[in-house]
Amino acid sequence: MSAVSHRIGLSRLATLLAGRAVFRLMLYGSAALLALAWSRPDFNAYAATVGALGWLCMVVQSGGEKAALKLIPRAHRTRDDLVGMLRALVAYVPLPPALAAAVALAVAPRERLTLYLLGAAYYITLGCGMLGVALHRALGRYARDTVHFAVLGLGMATMAALAFLAGVGPVGYLSGLLALTTALNLSLLPGLPRRTRPPAALRRVLAGTMLLMGAADVMNNAMIGVLFVELALSPHATQSGDLYLATLGWGLALSILYTVQRIYQPQLSLRVAAGGLSGARVLARRLAGLAALGAALWLLVAGLALARGAHGPIALGVLALTLLPMQALASNAGFVVEHTDLRANAKAVVIALVAVAGLGAVTVSLAGAAGAVYALGANSLVLGLALWRAR
Repeated sequence: MSAVSHRIGLSRLATLLAGRAVFRLMLYGSAALLALAWSRPDFNAYAATVGALGWLCMVVQSGGEKAALKLIPRAHRTRDDLVGMLRALVAYVPLPPALAAAVALAVAPRERLTLYLLGAAYYITLGCGMLGVALHRALGRYARDTVHFAVLGLGMATMAALAFLAGVGPVGYLSGLLALTTALNLSLLPGLPRRTRPPAALRRVLAGTMLLMGAADVMNNAMIGVLFVELALSPHATQSGDLYLATLGWGLALSILYTVQRIYQPQLSLRVAAGGLSGARVLARRLAGLAALGAALWLLVAGLALARGAHGPIALGVLALTLLPMQALASNAGFVVEHTDLRANAKAVVIALVAVAGLGAVTVSLAGAAGAVYALGANSLVLGLALWRAR
């Protein structure tokens, strides 16, 4: 497949962003509606569940999506084999968690475990759908991406409206979303080559690329889940809803950045393969250095603010908003390093996750949800430093 098929003009970029925008706007609008529809305990239970499990979406999506957008544009003879292997993930990975959730729903619909199983099944199915549209996009079929996310967003809004108007609770809401994502995933399968018998060497290349390229997104989302768990185990567990709403706003801003990265990833992959390696390394080092410097200053100023008692919902929003530029710089540095040194990037995000979890264990117990947002600053600092040192 030539690079020409992956040229992104303004009209194509606008179309792709439009579908994602509908999904994100409906996601955040639905969260606000759910907060009004449900009691505080119900919303906190839902927030704790989705906050702790949302990273599962990245486990099944990110590595496969990035591998597809990196390898498929370069592939010729092996293209159908690559698509077929990834198609199998979309088709079969969601089945076991969905079955477990269905059994729990039938046997014990009111148990907290059922809510968690539904949340896990939903996020795994959602991630597989995102992988499916990425496969279509890697093959040059960009319209499927726009339609998929638009329908997903409208379906999410419909379920939130049912929660508000008909009293559908968290279990019913997640059940409806699971059914919606399952149906959408099935609609993605036609038109994708089926898995044949790819060579063992190709399977190893795909598996290694998925593991290393997916590490960043998985770890970045896992750190949010860790902070929700730490908050749930702290004396400030009732602030789960506040943290959920704050991280939704954080996620909205970063999702725009991630979307643009994915859209242009095939072009970056082809450019690096054509001899742009040294320039990419210089760019990544500059971005990482700026991220680390900015994060160090942010941690100092934000720490002083927390020490003075800035712990309310407004403080949460301000902390998240002011941290975003550093997180964006670190993310862009990692995005470039993924195409120059996969192992260095994977190592950096693991170290950053450990730093966030360690800092969060202290700050969450002291400042609740605000302490959780503060701990996110360690990600930008440590990730920036690690990528700056990468060669």
